[in-house]
Order: sequence, then structure tokens, then C-alpha cells
Amino acid sequence: MDHLSRSRRNRFTAVRLNRETELRDDTQWVSETLINPATRLVPLWRSRSLLKRSEEGALAVYLSPTELLEPDRIQPPTLLGNDGKREYFAVSVTDNQKDAILEKFPEAGFTDLRRASIDMAAKHAGILAYAKALHYWQHRHAFCGVCGEPNLLRSSGHRMLCSNEECARESYPRIDPAIIVLVTHKNYCLLGRNAKWPAKQFSTLAGFVEPGESLEDAVIREVYEEVQVQLEDIRYVSSQPWPFPASAMCGFYAESVDRNSGVSDEVEETRWFTVESLTQAVMDNEVRLPPTVAIAFRLLADWFRKNGGGDLEELVRRQRAANVSTPTC
Repeated sequence: MDHLSRSRRNRFTAVRLNRETELRDDTQWVSETLINPATRLVPLWRSRSLLKRSEEGALAVYLSPTELLEPDRIQPPTLLGNDGKREYFAVSVTDNQKDAILEKFPEAGFTDLRRASIDMAAKHAGILAYAKALHYWQHRHAFCGVCGEPNLLRSSGHRMLCSNEECARESYPRIDPAIIVLVTHKNYCLLGRNAKWPAKQFSTLAGFVEPGESLEDAVIREVYEEVQVQLEDIRYVSSQPWPFPASAMCGFYAESVDRNSGVSDEVEETRWFTVESLTQAVMDNEVRLPPTVAIAFRLLADWFRKNGGGDLEELVRRQRAANVSTPTC
């Protein structure tokens, strides 16, 4: 399987939108499209997405242009793109607009996307993640980082221009690159537990890329800083947009020289697992794995399958079912 195919299995990557970059500065086209009944608006309130529950899982709720009569004049709609049928725009809604929307859609609510996306259709999870990432950037960069004057949104929400004509600084959406790595040694994999996580929660190792550092060097540095493990082979696997708040996760496998490992201020416990010992630890509820929407789970699931463990998602479902059926007394 190639890198593109691997990445497209990761949550939030299935955004099959034509982003229409050539139309972002066409103000007449944008104005006409925003009143087209076929256009759909993706509402965000305080970085939360409008969702409703169904038997199939979480569903995105989109608005037609007539269902949001007064878009924010300070933060106008942001063009996301076209899915072959219609255009999508992200819109920031005020508290009053939020109340009006929920009155019209009583079965829906503004919800944290990270949790809700677990059982959401991949296409809509990707659209909402794209909208959330732009929304976050726009709100966190409302003022110029050079002179402090307000920024003006341009290019349908994809560019900011300082309102101070003497400054006129332009800025663009930013992301924070991070590496995430499953360390292995022969038939073992290494998982760590962050000191801030809930009890029993284990995952792969991760960290932000520093200035002047390649992705591979970041893998080597982060692994040694966090668990004092030396690596001898690093292999890129896939990537994942992670708008919580604004990361791009670059996933790797790395082989260690041995099974020695330590702890640090960030990682308070490490454990080496075979497929058999991980299966037992999960079923005994000694270990809780990362959420299935995260690339950390995908890295672990692929290793688990390649080493004869089968479907890791099915193992997690069995763990949940066992915990629900076990009486607490």
C-alpha cells in the first residue's frame, strides 16, 4: 500500500473537495454562490460543530443560505470547496445565531468534533475538520503580529491582511507539524502513558517538530527525550490533519536497538507488548488504547494485524462490551 492510500484511511483525510483556489478572490462569484439555494453552510460556534445523532452515528448538519440570514460581517463565510454537487462555506455564528439554529434544529447540538467523529461518515468528518481548522486560525489571528492592528479576512477566508496600510502584512493559515511514532523491537511494540492522561491510557510517542529539524530528526529526538530509547531505523507511514487545535501529524514506525526504555516528565510509564500480551492487557482492562480516530490507533492497528493479531478495532469493541456486561459492586 502506498503512502497516499495509507493516509486516506486516517480520519479527517477524506475531504474530496475541489478547493477552488482560483475562485477565492472572485468576489462576484462568491456573492452569487452564497445566495445559491444549493450551497451549504458549515456552522461553527466556539469551534464546535453542529451535529445530530442517528442510528448510523453522528451526522453533520449543514444550513442553506436562507437559514442563516446574517453571516458575521467581521468574519465572513469561508470558502471550503465543491464536492461535485455544491459549494461548502464555513460560517462563524454568534450566540444569538446559535440559539436560533438550535431552535430550528432541536435534535442537533454544537459538539466537540474529536469525540463525535468516531462514528461519523468519513467525508463529513473531513469537511468539518477542514472548517474547524480555518475557524481556529481566523479567531486566533484577529490582530496583526507585527503592529497589533486588526486583520482583515481576504481570499474567502484563506488570507489575512493587516488593516494598517503602512504595515499591510499578509498572513496565511498555519499548522504545527508533529511526529507520531510507534517504536518496535522485533515482535514487540512500545507504548507510553502520559502523566496527564486518565489511568490505564497508553499510546504511541509524539511531539512537535522544532525549527531547523527534519521529521526524522524529530522522531529520534522526541523518542530519546521521552523514553531514552535509541533508534536504528525510521520509516514514514502516513499523515493526518489534526485540528485540535492545528496540527499535521506525520506518522512513523521506528525500530529500536534494544528493549531498554525509561521515563520522563511527560511519560511516566512505558510498556513493551507483543500481540499476545497487548490482547490480554486490553481484555483485562489493564490498558486503554488511543481513540480509533487518531493516527496513533492506525499505526498500532496495522502493526497488530501484520503480527497476526487480527482486527484491533474488534478487540476494542470486545473490551467495551466486556466492561459494560461486568457488574460493578
